[in-house]
Amino acid sequence: MMADPTSKMTDAASPQGRTDPFFYGWFVVAILFVVSIIDGGFTYIFSAFLKPLSEEFGWTRAQTSGGFSLYLLAAGTLLPVWGWLADRVGARLVFLLSALIDGIALVLLSYVQSLLAFYCLYFFLGVGLAGIAPTTIGKIVSEWFVAKRGRAMGMALVGAGMGGLVLVPIAGFLIEEFTWRMAYRSLAGLSLGVMFPLVLFFLTDTPQQKGLLPLGHGGQVEPDEPDLVPPSEHAWTLGAALRTPTFWLLSLALCCGIGAAMSFNAHQVALLQDAGFSLELASSIAGIALGMSMGGRFTVGWISEYRTDPHTLLAVCLAVQALGLFLSQVLQLGAVPGDVVELPFFALEADKLPITVAKSEVIGELQVDRLAAPEGARFEDGAQ
Repeated sequence: MMADPTSKMTDAASPQGRTDPFFYGWFVVAILFVVSIIDGGFTYIFSAFLKPLSEEFGWTRAQTSGGFSLYLLAAGTLLPVWGWLADRVGARLVFLLSALIDGIALVLLSYVQSLLAFYCLYFFLGVGLAGIAPTTIGKIVSEWFVAKRGRAMGMALVGAGMGGLVLVPIAGFLIEEFTWRMAYRSLAGLSLGVMFPLVLFFLTDTPQQKGLLPLGHGGQVEPDEPDLVPPSEHAWTLGAALRTPTFWLLSLALCCGIGAAMSFNAHQVALLQDAGFSLELASSIAGIALGMSMGGRFTVGWISEYRTDPHTLLAVCLAVQALGLFLSQVLQLGAVPGDVVELPFFALEADKLPITVAKSEVIGELQVDRLAAPEGARFEDGAQ
């Protein structure tokens, strides 16, 4: 007698019925954690390169940081394009393309000789990194998890804080001990030698490709967890979402909040160097500050599972970020002792990065925006 092909899927999706106690979705989250390390780390490392580049080429700080502005412009502009492509061909292929683009851009940056080339390559780097942004990562998490989605999102995005914690000090060390050119080449190895093969051989877009169902599908959740599955699957179209004021207000709030944070991040290592810290120590301080965000990311993701108002979490994170920016102005770098100078950085970084988790949890519910949706509504990809 031929076995029912759906039995494997049902068992795998149900903790009560499957024979394998390990849900493969958690391994997917681990891969996304590594992807987030690359995404966050490559974004934050610019701060370590700012002063060495401006000193070697005689560029002003404004000219040098213009490259980072172009990076942000490329990433922000192309996020919808990468999202559209992920919907059509899958996020796995998007990640592979991004790894190739990032690796090539970083290798070429190690040979840069002019400001124009520097601008073009940082724009190119932004094109690639936009493909591994939290929205694309959130798409895969949303495919694999119905129950525990916020927790899985938080665990995946914790990697961005780890990227800052590890890669910014490593970049500072490589620049100090070798050259900034060697630092760029070493970072390219992470993209081409770690992320690319990991995604190529182990990542899958959906549980169905593994013969599984999403965790919590059909209301099946683990015994110690409440049933957090949305009560209905009412279609919520992209066009309808774009016509809601909530979508545009959310977009504006995120642009302002993340733009302010990224502007501060781009200069923090150079500011610490100006205050008398060595590049290695300044990079370590910045890395520790970024690493402190990991607890906030996971905590916000966990809390979001038990709340129906993720916009409140987002508002709290933005308010704490504003407080951190205010403290960074109150505690002037040149006017306080060295053991106090880290405080504004810690206050800002420890709490502003959960914005990404709150944002991704909001978007992850509908792949666009659930705040203006009817109770229980879900976004249905491709519906018009």
